[in-house]
Amino acid sequence: MTPASLRGWRLVHRWTSLICSANLLILCVTGLILVFHHEIQHLMGEELDSSYTEGQARLPLQSLVDIAQKADPTLQPKLLSFDPEDKAVNYIYLGPPEESGFELGRWVVLNGFTGANQMLKQPTETLVGFLLKLHVDLFTGFAGQMFVGVMGLLFVVSTVSGLVVYGPFMKKLAFGILRFGRGTRIGNIDLHNLFGVATLVWAFVVGLTGAILSFSPLITGYWQKTELAAMTARHPEPMTGSSVSIDRVAEAGLAAFPGKDLAFIAYPGNEYAGSRHFSVLVRGHTELTQRLLSVALVDAETGVVAETAGTPWYMTVLMLSGPFHFGDYGGLPLQIVWALFTIVTGVVTVTGFVVWLKRPRARAASAATGAKLGSKA
Repeated sequence: MTPASLRGWRLVHRWTSLICSANLLILCVTGLILVFHHEIQHLMGEELDSSYTEGQARLPLQSLVDIAQKADPTLQPKLLSFDPEDKAVNYIYLGPPEESGFELGRWVVLNGFTGANQMLKQPTETLVGFLLKLHVDLFTGFAGQMFVGVMGLLFVVSTVSGLVVYGPFMKKLAFGILRFGRGTRIGNIDLHNLFGVATLVWAFVVGLTGAILSFSPLITGYWQKTELAAMTARHPEPMTGSSVSIDRVAEAGLAAFPGKDLAFIAYPGNEYAGSRHFSVLVRGHTELTQRLLSVALVDAETGVVAETAGTPWYMTVLMLSGPFHFGDYGGLPLQIVWALFTIVTGVVTVTGFVVWLKRPRARAASAATGAKLGSKA
């Protein structure tokens, strides 16, 4: 590598790191706690009611929808969502008849076995919800989420440029050597480089998947406006009669993908469905296949599947980014590993900032020493 290119890489590493450092520290602190969100919710009694007896049959989906509508009969069901980690938890979105999005209505959470209606608290009303909101968008909505995504991309560039800049230098030192005997600044540089190399792959994966998740509204919106819209456009027939029951729609969707579980059901008129067709999205059972979705369009009047399709590669990448970012697919041992790496990443961020702060002082001290030596000569 030429001196000019090395200086260029150093500038890239320095400024990408400095720009994202404040946000990265927030993500490290909130992410460290959110790794154990299940345990925290259990400890604080914030878990949703998922109790049922062994062998108990699920309530029909239509019964759940009827229970949800009792809270506000003026609202209509728009979407059903099924929790992949707890089969007893069902989310139902109710909105005004003319609404196709998810801004004017309300979510209702029901126990799918008992029909118990549970209050879905606002993010600021729970510790996990507060931290997740801070982690995702800094309480500034869509703009904040896009900002966090850009910071994630800068972190990825910082990680790669750090390897390019310090990788060859670190080869000259025995792994784990910290030269604090040569001064605090040199020791901080060695600590920064050591922890940076030790967490390189993890930091790259978590940073990249975090950025992808931050851009999820754009990615999902693109899928909705292109492939899903093209799919529903091939079936433009308007509604002329009454709709079949939601249970019949679910059965048709599951029959189209044997061995799958329900993930979402979008009602006709919803932005994720057609004017006459339900969209039934299904997923697999394992940690991997739970993230892989397939969709079936079900005719609302006949209950017949009109078309099926898988989701495109970019949606698959988005869905798979979740477990790799949060480390919630391997139980407590993996959570502990994720927490340790998060702490180390925070140390890398702080030591890098300290090294940058002390750099001008080091130069000034060197210049002053040279001036003294020159005057003595």
